[in-house]
Amino acid sequence: MKDALRKVLYVFLTFALFLVSVSAPGEAATRIYIATQAVGSSYYALGTGVAKIISENTPYDATVLPYSGADAFMPELKEGTINAGLAAVMDHVWAYTGTVNYDERHEELRMVLSGNWAENCTMTVLEGSGITSISELRGRRVGYEYGGNQLTVLMVDAALASVGMTIDDCVIVPVPDLNGALRALQERRVDAVFSGGNAAPASMQLDEALGIRILPIGDLTPEDIAGGVPENIQAIYDRLVPGASAVVVLGGTVKEPTVLTAFPIQMAVHIALTEDEVYTILKAIYENHEELASAHVWGRGWIPANFVPEDFKVPFHDGAVRFYKEAGLWTDEAEAIQQALLM
Repeated sequence: MKDALRKVLYVFLTFALFLVSVSAPGEAATRIYIATQAVGSSYYALGTGVAKIISENTPYDATVLPYSGADAFMPELKEGTINAGLAAVMDHVWAYTGTVNYDERHEELRMVLSGNWAENCTMTVLEGSGITSISELRGRRVGYEYGGNQLTVLMVDAALASVGMTIDDCVIVPVPDLNGALRALQERRVDAVFSGGNAAPASMQLDEALGIRILPIGDLTPEDIAGGVPENIQAIYDRLVPGASAVVVLGGTVKEPTVLTAFPIQMAVHIALTEDEVYTILKAIYENHEELASAHVWGRGWIPANFVPEDFKVPFHDGAVRFYKEAGLWTDEAEAIQQALLM
């Protein structure tokens, strides 16, 4: 009951703040709402760094709003009740094309930049569980559903598929979101969960408290991908989580070189933001991107060299295109892709 009341109050306050702070049609927006995943996630930590840069270096105030996932905030971004968001590449592609978990196209979505490649932790268990591979999850209790966060569900599906399994080979335990999954693992109500990024604050805290083990995708060793990602593994990514691939990761909660999943994290906005607004926001991020490394380790990958990917699938906002042309980052190839996407 208390949780329900808190959610109602949160929605009311958010909407009230939106009505007060967003300017009338024709005026420059004074507040930028940046949607991310839940508090404690890498998305939220990075989002706070982006909001700080915008608030301190532009005429606009930026606020981070946490959600269970992109599935939860994309409808609001489509309607314009929020005007920016941080999400994985596939969430933006699915939303723009109206595929997978989106019933209609989010044609109002526009890219601002592509940042770091998130190194995500496939399946996670407690160190004391004795589980050392994804194959050993057959018949075990596995966190699933994640409050409707389809990307997280598909990441679990991909991890299991990498060893020839599906979720039906496990005992399904519904969890509300990434933080709820970690709580369930801590309380030993599940044997394994998808835990998000290897540097997510909530994961780091659980690792310090009890110790966690990250299971390699496909039960692969670093040597197995020294010559490239196996075709069968990449085919699973391409089918379930396009834009993702396998990389060797070390650091954060990953204590030895481990083959995990990685994909780009991107910032997108609603097309209603003006060209000048997006230009100003992007210019501030571009000129102060080094500050993001102190907000979260993901920030180290938010560098100009990554901002315009070679093969993007969601068009950039006109304000971003204008800035990238001035900065010398917009190529003829990028322009061709942009025009094709807008047809």
